[in-house]
Amino acid sequence: MTVKRKKKSTFTGGKSVTVAFSLCLLAVVAMIGMYTVGKSEQKENELQQKIADAKERQEEERARQEEVRKAQEEEQKQEMEEMRQEAASASAKREKETQTADKTVEKNVINEAELESEFQAEDAEIAENVVIDEMEEAVSDAMAEEPTLSFSAETDKLFWPIAGNVILDYSMDKSIYFSTLNQYKYNPAVIIQGSLDASVMCAAQGKVTSIETLDETGTTVTMDIGNGYEVIYGQLKELTVKEGDYRKAGETIGYVSEPTKYFAQEGCNVYFGVRKDGESIDPMPLLQ
Repeated sequence: MTVKRKKKSTFTGGKSVTVAFSLCLLAVVAMIGMYTVGKSEQKENELQQKIADAKERQEEERARQEEVRKAQEEEQKQEMEEMRQEAASASAKREKETQTADKTVEKNVINEAELESEFQAEDAEIAENVVIDEMEEAVSDAMAEEPTLSFSAETDKLFWPIAGNVILDYSMDKSIYFSTLNQYKYNPAVIIQGSLDASVMCAAQGKVTSIETLDETGTTVTMDIGNGYEVIYGQLKELTVKEGDYRKAGETIGYVSEPTKYFAQEGCNVYFGVRKDGESIDPMPLLQ
């Protein structure tokens, strides 16, 4: 009888240890889960704050650019008016001199003097028109001058082309998983989640150097932003630009289209890449 009670006690003790171990394991798993969720929420909040800050800076930049544009237009109008007044004054002076000369002509040559006066008036009018045309052409040429493109990774930042989460990171040192393709491969850009028909903004002042239709990224726009930097926007439609156009940061260049077959499961998005001297680089450190 004594031997039987010892065996039962040993069994009961082992079962208690197993239950205690299981409870500890569940507690550890719960703590890890809570930590992971907290980190994800923190990361998403930080991204949303960055996007909000970027949009605010975009609005400030637009307002500043609009003020500069209005000031330039007002200055050009004033210059044009001053030049017109100078031309009119010169014409009036020539006409007055012609009238004074006509009064000194003898009566027997009055018809000849009148004819000469008419020719002089016509010459003065032609000269005035030439001066005005030259002034207008000079102003037009000044307004048509191409802006200087300059971008520096040390001092400048790119605007977000669209407000959205990054669903696929830039990765050229290791392959990442693409759900639609069901495979791992390198990614030379960031894929930013978007909504159909949303506006896509210019990340920096630049010149449109090419517009292509590609299988993977659909309608794709490449812009030169200066100093060897290029920005690539993919998955667009209804473009507001053409090759050779210049656009300022924050201006609309197109709208988000339906995703290509390469991104069917990822949904609507904007393909956003940056190249330096022809080599792909990570856009994230350059974004505001």
